[in-house]
Amino acid sequence: MSRAQTALILAQSHSDVEPDIQIIVRIVSADEPDEGGIEPVKLLEVNPNTVAVGIQPIYFTRDIASGIRFPSVVIEVTPEEYEQIQKQNLMLPHGWQLGDELYRRPEAA
Repeated sequence: MSRAQTALILAQSHSDVEPDIQIIVRIVSADEPDEGGIEPVKLLEVNPNTVAVGIQPIYFTRDIASGIRFPSVVIEVTPEEYEQIQKQNLMLPHGWQLGDELYRRPEAA
């Protein structure tokens, strides 16, 4: 399973168990390979019920038994913080940038 496929599976899983998530966006690094390596799958989750604390990456180990070959990182932000990230007033860690949107709750459109 590729890093991109893993990101989709994680996004679906997270949106299934956390109904308040409005948007999930993949975060990518400029030098991130799709296969191999130890670079984690990174997700930015927009949740209006989280506390606004800025960029606080939470790291998870891989879960081979569940088919997740890559470690992962989740950053949960408020909708207001997400807007600030999009305007580049709130910065992701060096080298990280917003990638594809993987999930959007229908009423969040």
